[in-house]
Amino acid sequence: MSSYFLNSEIETKQLAKKIAKHCSENERLVIFLIGELGVGKTTFTRFFLKALGYSGLVKSPTYTLFENYQLPKYHIFHLDLYRLHTPKEILEIGLYDEFDQTAIWLIEWPEHAFPFLPTPDIQCTFTLNAFNRQAELKSRTTAGRDLLLKIENL
Repeated sequence: MSSYFLNSEIETKQLAKKIAKHCSENERLVIFLIGELGVGKTTFTRFFLKALGYSGLVKSPTYTLFENYQLPKYHIFHLDLYRLHTPKEILEIGLYDEFDQTAIWLIEWPEHAFPFLPTPDIQCTFTLNAFNRQAELKSRTTAGRDLLLKIENL
């Protein structure tokens, strides 16, 4: 487990860039983004996508539930499950069968569909208190552990 203080957008950008730098092409990677409203999950995602070479507008998928980004070397799905009322809705919108795709999955509010989501490679928990913002990264798979070891050894 690794913790990072994110007291500015620059620090959030640096963390997103560190993680993106070590994402392999043609491999599936699932990252859960956990935290309260306004804590920086979508901001992190914007910086992550830009670090992978995306130059367009990155929208929060709160109302669309997911956005799909096809880059030359990566396929990225950004999900925001905040508006799900029951975990089963992930089945109804047809995403459950898509999780095997070779892509990077950035999933905000995964707790709204835990029973139907794949095990995350990395769980990134954002917290905000009176003094600072923090991101805690925890690996949940071998691929996640390997990626975290790479970013810690920079």
